[in-house]
Parts: sequence; C-alpha cells; structure tokens
Amino acid sequence: MPETPDAPAYQEPGVKYRRVKKFRQVVTVIDGRESTHEEAYYVEEPVPPKDWETAVLRGIIGLATFLTVAAFIGTSASVGGLLSELLHPFVAYLIGLVFTASWLGCLGLEWLDGRIDPDRARPARTAGWVALAIGMGSVFVYGYSNDLPWVGAVGACIDLLSKGFWALLLRRTQVHLNKGVANWVVEQEQEAAGRALVGERLRRLYRGEAYRRAVGGREYQTAQSLMTAPTAALTAPAQPGQRPDASGTVSGQAPAEPAPEPALPVPTTPAPAASGQPSGTVPAQASTPPVPPVPPVPGQGTDTGTSGGDQDNGGNGVVRPINESIASTIRTALQADPKISDPDLTEEVIAVHGRPGTELELFKLSETVRRTRSRIENPKPKKKRVS
Repeated sequence: MPETPDAPAYQEPGVKYRRVKKFRQVVTVIDGRESTHEEAYYVEEPVPPKDWETAVLRGIIGLATFLTVAAFIGTSASVGGLLSELLHPFVAYLIGLVFTASWLGCLGLEWLDGRIDPDRARPARTAGWVALAIGMGSVFVYGYSNDLPWVGAVGACIDLLSKGFWALLLRRTQVHLNKGVANWVVEQEQEAAGRALVGERLRRLYRGEAYRRAVGGREYQTAQSLMTAPTAALTAPAQPGQRPDASGTVSGQAPAEPAPEPALPVPTTPAPAASGQPSGTVPAQASTPPVPPVPPVPGQGTDTGTSGGDQDNGGNGVVRPINESIASTIRTALQADPKISDPDLTEEVIAVHGRPGTELELFKLSETVRRTRSRIENPKPKKKRVS
C-alpha cells in the first residue's frame, strides 16, 4: 500500500490498522539555495493476525526450560546431600549437575541423529533413558535415606517431566525422511566426510614429510634414494665383469647385453718361407691370420679399462683406470662437481664399480660413499713432528 500521508489511505474492512510514525526528507529552496530537513508523518499500517501456534510453541519451550532448571536444582541438591558426607559440599553439589546434564546431552544427540537415520539415534536414546533412570534413582535414594521415600519419588519425577517435555518438543520439529531420501543424505554425508578425512590425513603426512626432509640429513637422503630406486635395478644384479650403463640404470631399463669376447687365435701351420728369406725366420704374427674386429654393441663399450671409449659410464669424459678404488672415484666426482648430492655420488660409484645385488649391500655402499666423502671433504689435520 503506498505511503501517501497527504491523501487518505484505503482500509480493508475487517483488518486492524495501527498508526505508525515515520520520517521523510523535505527540501526547502530560498533564493536558489536548498535546505533539507526531516519531517515526521503518520501512516496507517495493517496489523498481522496473532500467530497462536508460535505463541504456544514459545510457551512450551519456556516451560521445558523451567522444568530443566528445576531438574538441575533438585537433582544437584539430592546427589549433593548424598555425597556431602564423603566429599566437599561444593564438589558434591557440582557432581549432582552431571546427572541431569547427561540425559539432556543424549537427548540432543538423539534429535540430531534421528532426523536422518533412526537406527543411528538408538544408542543415544538408550543412553539417555539410562542416565535418566540413574538420576531419578539418586533422588529417590536421598529421600529414602531421610525416611521420606514418597518425597524422594515425587522429586525424582521432575527429571522425567523435563525429559518428556523436551522429547515431545523435539519430535514435533523433527522432519521424518523416507528411506530413499534418507539413504541419499547418508551417502552424501559419507562422501563429504571421506574427502575431509583424506585431506586431513594427507595434510598430516605432508607436514611430517616436510619436517623429516628438513632435519633428516644425509641419512634421510640415502633412504629416499633407496625407496625411489627402480625395481629392476634393485632386483637384477650386475653380471660379473660387466659395468652397467648409467643411462639404463637411471631410466629403469635393463642394461644391454655385453658384446661377445673375441675368439682366441688358433695356431696354424707356418706358411712357406718367402724367397730371399731363410726358413724359420718368419715371425709368428705373419703365420696367424688377423682376427676380425667385433663390432661393439650400441650404448656399451668393451671392457678395456674404460667404459665407452674415452668416457666413463657417467658420461663426464673422465678416463677410468681398470682397478680404480671407490675412494678415487668419489674424489674424481667431487673434483668435477663439489656440490653433488650423496644419491648422485652413489650413482657415480655404481656406474663405475657396478650395482650391488641386494638392497642391503646397496645401503652399505651408500654409507661407505657418505663416510668417504666426509673424510675427503674434512681431512684430519696432520700432526706436526717435534724435532
């Protein structure tokens, strides 16, 4: 209805109206200058009918609250009177509040769970009635101990009335879902709860992983390299006298088969002596036909003290001697890259000396590399001789 205070407003027959004071902005113009001020006016607004359902519901809530407060006080006084002979009165009366609070909390859980799945609310319902029975029994025992059993029975009914009012009130506001809708809601809850649980678990695992990565040191790096090593490289031991290719080890592929060794020369009958030369002076090499060279397998050099011709298995262009020690290999790798990590340094040693056959031996090799590197980088000072 438009608010037009200057014109009489239309009023619907049978509807109650009330006079309401409102304010509006009024502009006054004098000599071209404006001035704005507020002006009060009155309008007639319809009054909505009385909502008796809401009024009665509020009254029931107030009554249930009053009964709950009375139950708290009565049960606390009864239980406090029983326990005050053994405990401090303050502690005894405080414990009395627990009896009423127990069934009240179970009633709330029953209302929350029973809206979707009544079976899930059954434990809370059972626990609520058990807590109510214990509270009522405590009040009755207090009256019976004072030779007033009927007074104790009447006092115990306060908890029963309070719980009954709350149960009826919550039942009225509860919406009962059919089986299909309830099952759909339960599935959605389970999916959302599963995502939240997985996210929390991953967050905790990642936080622990970041902490171990920050404080683990070289031991953690070595263990990490063992865990991330390819399965084929850990389970397939190197062949005797064969140095696996570093590229095949890193990529997880099996090393190429070794080239067949050249056949030994077969002694043959010496050829007749050439004219102008005495018999028996022909060298042995001339009497033996040369052995044709065996073509090398691509990606793998022959075992002649170096791997891959002028490069080692790591591909860094360093010529390796045949009987090079692990310490020499580590020292050479540190000279080429002083900031190399322990796992990469271990791979350099494996590329030259071969990969161990078991994980335990690989772990021992990693520890040896770590200790040797520490000894090379931090040599002990030589003792000065006193002459």
